[in-house]
Amino acid sequence: MFPVPSILADEPVKCLAFAAVIFFANVIQAVTGFAGVMLALPPSMLLFGPDMAKAAVNAVNWAACAYLAWHNRAYLVRREFFRIIGWMLAGIAAGLWLYGAVDAAVLIPLYGAIIIAVALKNLLLKRTDRPLPRWAPVPILLGAGVIHGMFVSGGALLVLYLAATFRDKHAFRANASAVWAVLNLFLMIADFEKGLYNAEFFTLTALALLPLGAAIWLGNAIHSRINQSLFNHLTYGLLLLSGAMIILW
Repeated sequence: MFPVPSILADEPVKCLAFAAVIFFANVIQAVTGFAGVMLALPPSMLLFGPDMAKAAVNAVNWAACAYLAWHNRAYLVRREFFRIIGWMLAGIAAGLWLYGAVDAAVLIPLYGAIIIAVALKNLLLKRTDRPLPRWAPVPILLGAGVIHGMFVSGGALLVLYLAATFRDKHAFRANASAVWAVLNLFLMIADFEKGLYNAEFFTLTALALLPLGAAIWLGNAIHSRINQSLFNHLTYGLLLLSGAMIILW
């Protein structure tokens, strides 16, 4: 018989809680194409500490995003996808360089307040169909990359751009998933170089496979049944939650 991994033998309740967190977070991830990390990371950090939680949750989220991007590749807008990746990677590089030079105590609350304001505007006021100004994509995507490079939390700003660019729920989910599949891969490489891919990591990611598969199945079913208006409200509701979590973190 195979030996039971120590984390399963020593902390079975924590492992079950982690599986439940992965299931819930990735149902939302499969419905919208984002928010899986945002929802899974805080409780996972309480269960297993920040380093292991970030590594395991990011790897699981990469698997979800890669599957959703491939499964919905017919909706991928390649020109837009490559523009997003290019500007965000440039911003991430700048964010890594700026990390020690900017006061996070000022920047993070300001960032959260901007996200909340935009989310409330779109939830409470009639949504306009006007496209973004031609000058807007570069500063938004660079800003998302800078924040992501500094604090690994630039997703909310990216989602604001995606929501304004892709009015169809299928295109939004496909392009959001493709972007995160690429960006999360860089984070996985960094986690590997830190030595976080140990026995505990592989046990947790293996434990997540079954709830992840069930979550993607359920999320796909929900996605196919909700209308565009409900999808928009869910997207901005999650952004509102994201902004609040950024401020309270």
